[in-house]
Amino acid sequence: MYESQSPDLTHKSQQPNLPMKRRWGITACAALSAMLCTGASSPTGCSSGSSSFGNIGPSSGEIVGAAFGVGAVIAVAIIVPVEISRSHHTLNGCVVTGEKGLELRTSDAKTYSLEGDAASIKVGDKIKIHGSKIKKTKDSTGPQVFKVEMLTKDFGPCPVTAAAAAVPAH
Repeated sequence: MYESQSPDLTHKSQQPNLPMKRRWGITACAALSAMLCTGASSPTGCSSGSSSFGNIGPSSGEIVGAAFGVGAVIAVAIIVPVEISRSHHTLNGCVVTGEKGLELRTSDAKTYSLEGDAASIKVGDKIKIHGSKIKKTKDSTGPQVFKVEMLTKDFGPCPVTAAAAAVPAH
């Protein structure tokens, strides 16, 4: 019948953009919270009480809306900085040998010279690393330096590109 196969996510266009989906989810949650907190859920002329003075204090819907809004604000205040810090300190790419040692070439054609905990990194592998970019000085030449703190994932050998396959071996 049908075979269960995992999708081929080797091409960047096929990979899901998870941080963007998270941002949309956070934005939608914040917008819904804002609508609930503004009291947009009930008309202003309604009164459900039998007394001539109406209800005193907030309704249960307003309390639930306020609680949901506070929860959403707290979630956004925690999730957004964590996602930003993770995405700015993670690189994916293929490891090659450069002039000063190991270098990482990313899918957007940027090259980073690797420093730090690079002992477990092998040339020719596609990897995901966590660390920090070291600022270039005005007089420095060569690729941007990335200080490796941890090898997050080793995806195995880098895929062969059409340009690399077209070069004849000598």
